[in-house]
Amino acid sequence: MKKLATNPFKVKLFNQLMSVANALQNIPTKITPRPFRLMQIGSLFWQSRALYVATKLELADTLGDGEKSTLEIATALQLHENHLYRLLRMLASIGIFEETAPRVFKNCKTSAFLRQDNPKNVRTMILMHNSPEMTEPWMESLEDSIRDGGVPFAKVYGVELFDYMDAHHDFDLLFSEAMDSVENLTGNLFLQDFNWGQFERIIDVGGSKGSKALSILKSYPNLKAVVFDRPQIIEAAKTYWPDKIAADVLARIDFEDGNLFGSLPVAQSDNDLFVLFAIFHGLSDEQCSIILSNLKSAIGHYKATILFGDAVAEEIYINPTVASFDMQMLIGTKGRERTQSEWEQLLENAGFEILEVMNVRTFAKFIVAKPT
Repeated sequence: MKKLATNPFKVKLFNQLMSVANALQNIPTKITPRPFRLMQIGSLFWQSRALYVATKLELADTLGDGEKSTLEIATALQLHENHLYRLLRMLASIGIFEETAPRVFKNCKTSAFLRQDNPKNVRTMILMHNSPEMTEPWMESLEDSIRDGGVPFAKVYGVELFDYMDAHHDFDLLFSEAMDSVENLTGNLFLQDFNWGQFERIIDVGGSKGSKALSILKSYPNLKAVVFDRPQIIEAAKTYWPDKIAADVLARIDFEDGNLFGSLPVAQSDNDLFVLFAIFHGLSDEQCSIILSNLKSAIGHYKATILFGDAVAEEIYINPTVASFDMQMLIGTKGRERTQSEWEQLLENAGFEILEVMNVRTFAKFIVAKPT
């Protein structure tokens, strides 16, 4: 197999910058008096909820490129002017929006990422993480789940997260859009850190609308792709892309619906690459084993390769971002962010071996594997 990693210098620089960013984030922990630091952490949800309400009210969209008084905004959106002022004032004090004169505000470089006309906006991620569906399990049943090992989401809603999504279209759509916006956090540069060109076809399992697959196809004109996801997601994808992607690129991608726990698209050659981005961290080992068994069946007698794009947690001194994602997995699923030894054990038990664990320019890693 040819070398899979590309851009090693850029990847190394990215990881060094991330290390610096994590160190800077830890400064308040080191310099703030401990009782005050605990109080800060204990009240961070105030800021989160204020940001959620501002996002839901579309305040950044209303401000647009200009300045507006709270009276103008309140009149346009039918809000209580004084309460609106206090909300905007709080957010401006932490760097979201800018107060240019008493009761006059404008967007700043940070709040610009709340605007719907910004292609790099993260508003759906904020709306999803702060939705009642995602916050009530944190508030209502985390303590009970820490005691008994249950899933907080299932305790609140009586079903697991993905079963709930199947029955609630609006939340399912919000979740899907939020996952599509993840790339706005770090961009798609990480896709440039892998040698996709040595394969003939990628099968993007759980690939949502196919944005990552299409980004790859644009750079590799000889590559084809299959995007596999739940029926409602694939149905939306088929109508989403025709007027947004060049016809010659779109002609090289197929959309196929199905169930991860059923049959997967089958391999057609040794040069097929099965891709699973951010799938396994939301699943238990038992659920992962079912999918791995399905992968084995789909690969058949071919020597296809599997690429898992997922976090690899440190064995000790875990990265705060990875630790936060791990807690979110605990809240909603039976999954977790696995250490490298846990990945190795999971794959070995299912008859796979890890060929390489690659650093790329995102918080996840690329885990390359093949059947043994």
